[in-house]
Amino acid sequence: MKLTTEQIECINQTLVKKGVKFDDLKMEVLDHIASQIEYEMTATQKTFPEAYNQVFERWNAEFKPTRAFFSLNTYYPKLARSKFGNQIKLEIITAITIAAVLFFSFQLMSDSNAKLQFILWIKKLLLYTYIGTILSMLVFKFFNAKSKVSSTYKHSFDMRFSVIIIWLGFVFTDNIPHDTTNQNIFVPGMGCLFVYLLFNLYWGFKHYQFQKKISIQ
Repeated sequence: MKLTTEQIECINQTLVKKGVKFDDLKMEVLDHIASQIEYEMTATQKTFPEAYNQVFERWNAEFKPTRAFFSLNTYYPKLARSKFGNQIKLEIITAITIAAVLFFSFQLMSDSNAKLQFILWIKKLLLYTYIGTILSMLVFKFFNAKSKVSSTYKHSFDMRFSVIIIWLGFVFTDNIPHDTTNQNIFVPGMGCLFVYLLFNLYWGFKHYQFQKKISIQ
């Protein structure tokens, strides 16, 4: 049994009251809850209020306020924290993979001079990536600011926008380690920073895609 526009809006307003403020997450959850309510109404002949109460009762644990990552006073519904957690896991897995590839590639260098050139090459690549990331983030910031659409991607992007400046000194410094131990730490560390920069762009682009999708609908 298909829900009416009014019934869907009722679900939407309930999600807002329960703190689901990110539009991408709200759309996902609304779709799941609406489908479950439709199923209950069709399979058990329940009325909308009965099915609505039953389904939301099942979801109550997901709406429980949970402290946000890296914050002492910001709380999200549990399902929002779960989505941010999945985003962080994706980034960590990617960072570990890239760091491992660079580390083992570094170990294959035949002598200290080759290893030094390898580090200098990575530093140059990181410098161009950093400059490109800042310029691209400014572009995304400009386009995203025009939209009132909220998303978990925009939240992640905005959180990083002000933090990226702290890497300025590291990227532009000419200092590099010359001893083996510090070089073995430095190389995978630069790989992690490279992934961090790329994910800044990734979240900005994901939000741009999402708001385009919303505008088409």
